[in-house]
Amino acid sequence: MRKNTLVIILIISSLTVFAQEQIPTSGDTDKPTQVYFEKPRPEWKDKLRYGGNFWLGFFGAFYIDASPMIGYELNEKGTVAGVGGTFIFQGSFNRNSANNTNNFVYGPKVFVRQQLFKRFFAHAEYEFINARADQFYSYIDTSTDPSRKYWGSSPLIGAGFYQGGDGRRGSFISVMYNLGFPNSGFISPQSLLGSQTPITLRYGFLF
Repeated sequence: MRKNTLVIILIISSLTVFAQEQIPTSGDTDKPTQVYFEKPRPEWKDKLRYGGNFWLGFFGAFYIDASPMIGYELNEKGTVAGVGGTFIFQGSFNRNSANNTNNFVYGPKVFVRQQLFKRFFAHAEYEFINARADQFYSYIDTSTDPSRKYWGSSPLIGAGFYQGGDGRRGSFISVMYNLGFPNSGFISPQSLLGSQTPITLRYGFLF
């Protein structure tokens, strides 16, 4: 009797375990796991450089210089070449002044920048400028109307350094020399001592 009872208990336990097991159905088949990978950033985008020169002045007259630049890193040595533009607005604070005329200067440019040592770099550019005649080194009072605007060009070379980043990008300050001096070339509002020197200070950033 005990043996039969033990057999019955074992049978009931087996049925209970079998009943608890989930019978697989067609909807329970394993589905492939979807894995999403981030699309790699194109290498050429990492070599693009954006920025420009910016200057705001209030000494005797108001002017703002916003000169954007876009370049491309050509090699592992930090050589960047690109294009840009010069946009300068000048205005006088004195409404009664005879020279109270707003002046807009603009033009395209090409440039090359080379990393020298750590954060220091050399910079060369060639810019075309549309400006008043008296804003060029070649202006002569007796033969040229100072208000007439025309196109001129300026080759510039110089050096500077980045104030942050990895030595190839960031905010920077540079000193440029206008090779057109004293026979041609645009007199930048950032020129030290105005038309008496071809040296120009520039502030900006390139990322």
